[in-house]
Amino acid sequence: MNAELRKIISDFQEKVEEANELLKKFLETDEPHNWEPPIEQVGMLGGKHKYFFHGIGCKVHISKKDIIDFDYGANGRIDGFDEWRLFGFVSTRRKKYPNVQESDIKEWFNEAIEANEIKQSDSREYGNLYYLV
Repeated sequence: MNAELRKIISDFQEKVEEANELLKKFLETDEPHNWEPPIEQVGMLGGKHKYFFHGIGCKVHISKKDIIDFDYGANGRIDGFDEWRLFGFVSTRRKKYPNVQESDIKEWFNEAIEANEIKQSDSREYGNLYYLV
């Protein structure tokens, strides 16, 4: 796998983990992916972290400049990713990834699929997500 893509995926997954832990802590649940009343779709975590549940995912403002948008996989899995989310992640972190373009991610992603290093979810509901093999 391309080393830069591997680093982006790893960084993305770490931020998703951090966001999910904030959701668990402040919403007082082990399963934030099963949000429903009394959990609000939009709100604040600890008075300083905005969150917004959408479809099968969530957008969390870890800090003012550190925002992560991710989808939950089957049974609340949080290690899934796709090209669009990875590029969105990179575009908000230009200091760390100054030279990575959308076309790079697309190329590296396709290479990783062909090399069987990442695999698309078998689930119809979560079919847009990919996972490390």
